[in-house]
Formats: sequence, C-alpha cells, structure tokens
Amino acid sequence: MIKLLLLMIAFGVGYLFDLMSIPAGWLLGAMLVGVYYRLMIDEISYPNLLFDLSLAVIGVSIGISIKVSMFTEVASYLFPLAVSLVILLVASWVLGKVLGRYSNLDAKTALFCCLPAGASVMMALSREYKANMGMVAAFQTVRIMMLVATIPIVAGFMTPYLKTKEVESSGLSKAVEGAAPMWLAMLFYLLLIVVTLVLAKKWRIPIAPFLYAIVLSFIFHSFVQPLPSMPNLGVGLGMAMLGVIIGVRFDRKSLSDIKQIGWTSLWILVSFFFLTFVVTFVFYLMTPLDFITSLLAIVPAGAPQMASVAASLDLDGSVVAAMQVIRLLILILFIPMLVPFLVRREVTSGT
Repeated sequence: MIKLLLLMIAFGVGYLFDLMSIPAGWLLGAMLVGVYYRLMIDEISYPNLLFDLSLAVIGVSIGISIKVSMFTEVASYLFPLAVSLVILLVASWVLGKVLGRYSNLDAKTALFCCLPAGASVMMALSREYKANMGMVAAFQTVRIMMLVATIPIVAGFMTPYLKTKEVESSGLSKAVEGAAPMWLAMLFYLLLIVVTLVLAKKWRIPIAPFLYAIVLSFIFHSFVQPLPSMPNLGVGLGMAMLGVIIGVRFDRKSLSDIKQIGWTSLWILVSFFFLTFVVTFVFYLMTPLDFITSLLAIVPAGAPQMASVAASLDLDGSVVAAMQVIRLLILILFIPMLVPFLVRREVTSGT
C-alpha cells in the first residue's frame, strides 16, 4: 500500500512540475519524491517488473515517433560518436587516476567508479576484479543521479537561447495521418507493452524493455497500423515510475560512502559534469545537430531518461534514443575488453 501511495505522490509531483514547465518535470519531480522518502522516511524498493514497465512505456512513446529516414541520418553520426567516446573514456581514466591518488580507494575501485558504462556493468566488473563493489555502486549512482537531475534543467534553460532543430518526428503531440482512433490506439499501446515485457523476460539484454519497445512500436507504427502520439499523461506515467525507482535507490549508505572520500569525490563529480559539455561540443562540431540535441545524445545518463527529455523539449527524441543506445552498447562491449589492460596497468603502477 505504501509503495502504491508513493507512486501516486510521485505521479502528482511530476504532473505539477510538468504544469510548471520545469524541464523533464515528470522525471525530476518523481525522482525527488523517491530520494526524499528513502533518505528521510524509510527504506523501500520496487520490483524489477515496474522498472521494466516504465522503460516499455517510454520506449513505445519514442518508437512511434521514429521515421525510416532516421536510420540514414544516424549512420552519419557514428564516427563523431566514436571520437566523443574515446575522449570520454580517456578523461574518465584520468579522473580514476586522480580519485585513486587523492583518496583512500584502491586503484581498481577508483577506476570502476569513474568509467561511464552504467552502474550495473561496473558493479559486475567490480565483483569480478574484487574491487570495492559498494563504493563503486554508490559513486556510479550519485554520478548518474547528478546528471539526470541537472542536465534536463540545463537543457531546458539553454533551449530558448540556442538555435534548436525541431524535427518533424520529435513532437509527441503531432497528428499522424491515417492513425488509429485513440481508444483503439490505447489497446495497441497495451499490446505492445505486454509483448515487450514478455520478450524482455525471455531474452535479457541491457535495457531490454526499452530496446524491444522501440523496435516493436516502430515496426507496428510503420508497417502495420499508424498510431497517434501517446498522450502526455501516458508518457508521464512511464517517466514518473522511472523517476521514483531511480530516487529510492539513493540511500543513506551511498551518501555516507561518498562522504568518506571527502572533497575529492565532489571534485570528480563536478569534473564529470563539465566533461559532458566538452565531449558534447566535440560531437556538436562534427555533426549538423544542434547543441542541446547533441548534449542529450552524448551525456552518459541513460537512454530512456535523455530520450524522454528530448521529446519533452520538442527535440528529436528518436535520434537521441538511437545515439544513447549505440553509446551504451559500445561501452558495454568495449569496456570489459579494456578493463584487464587498465587494471594490469593500475596494479603495476601501484607496485
């Protein structure tokens, strides 16, 4: 009952933030509710199914906004993305060296704290290489939450002052020619979400519900039956569920673990924030995308979160989702291959 009540409060606060035109209001409002409850009231957790459901809802809303022409456009961004990722990885390695030198963390733990491949991937690698998994989880959680909380606000406030490209496929409220009536579309949305969850349970891959939902809804919308854009309350429900789940994962132990490192942790986190803009600027110079879309496409803060923020700002959420997914897959594939070499260097230099 408490979990349901917290979800309803998170939805209400997210709705209020959205009415106030706060960037990514659904996500930020719900996340703040989750953080407050976990830190100030009591521990709480939600089943993985709810997390998968939130990703599926957001994925369907993004998938029906994708057009076939997008794939040619995204292919031209692969080289700039590769250059940006190399810069990001090298800078993250340097930050790991700094963290290891000016804190009481061992070299492996410091490295895993700073590599931007997602908390789950880095925790798995930490277990395999016998690093401090609790510290890695805490640092990665704080890093991701910092970016999820700040980047939407920064993007929202920068958008009126920078030239942005509002792409035809990005507006989630645009009418679609030949689209099914909304009552029928709601049934199709539900069907796509259910099929997505079944596939995600059967074949698990990173962010499976998000990926499957995008692919299924794109195929259905493009080749079976055009669908109208998902209503704002529907998208908001998915973002609110995602926000509160992210929020309740930030507990007092994570906060305590970060405090143990001292000012070095704050310096590293702030460096990550500014590093995001440096990498974004490089990507922006190499592509025709506007700066805000480039920022949301590059920032290592999660594909569903950044894609939904792009859509809420009337930017190309489908391109952001595609670039974020490609970024994540590249990091998931290459970081485990790089880690043995990096760890060997850290151990050698430490001895």
